Amino acid sequence: MPHIERRSYVRGNFSFKIKFKTMTLDEYETFLKSNETISHSSQKELTIDALDPKMGTDTVTDASLINYLVQMDEKLDLILELLTKDKQIKGQFGQGLNISGSGMNIMVDAPVETGQILHSKFNLSKIPLVVMNIFGEVVRATKIEESGRTLYSLGINFLDLSVNDQERIIASVFQNQRGAIRKEKAGPKIA
Repeated sequence: MPHIERRSYVRGNFSFKIKFKTMTLDEYETFLKSNETISHSSQKELTIDALDPKMGTDTVTDASLINYLVQMDEKLDLILELLTKDKQIKGQFGQGLNISGSGMNIMVDAPVETGQILHSKFNLSKIPLVVMNIFGEVVRATKIEESGRTLYSLGINFLDLSVNDQERIIASVFQNQRGAIRKEKAGPKIA
């Protein structure tokens, strides 16, 4: 019997840290109404070339600068959380396992109910720097026992994802797959 692919978008196995906040569908709709000017496509892809066109992306300086910018962004988020009086704004952390143009699978250590909305932020790629800020609905939550720990695998369906963000995700998936193919073709390094 032939295999029938049911996905509309290519899915890539990634490992990325993800920060998220849970909200109900009503809270999400209220958020959208209060932020009518919100635009998921307002984030521009930041590359070293955008910072200084004379610099290439293969030097150690470039990787250090990218890491510095990513860490600075994470620290600013943490400072904002600490200064915020509303404790419900605090986020949770998880591990992204795979992603496509329509959704993703993440692993978390606290239970999340299906139907809840996640406002997630994560770095999909460091070179070029691709930072995603996405809303998604939990469509599947599975409890997993692993090494004496209880974890939860969540299937997330993206909500209101812009075409630009969708293309950035798909481009990152293809870039990751090309890198894996190159490593496989190169074979093991002999010392």
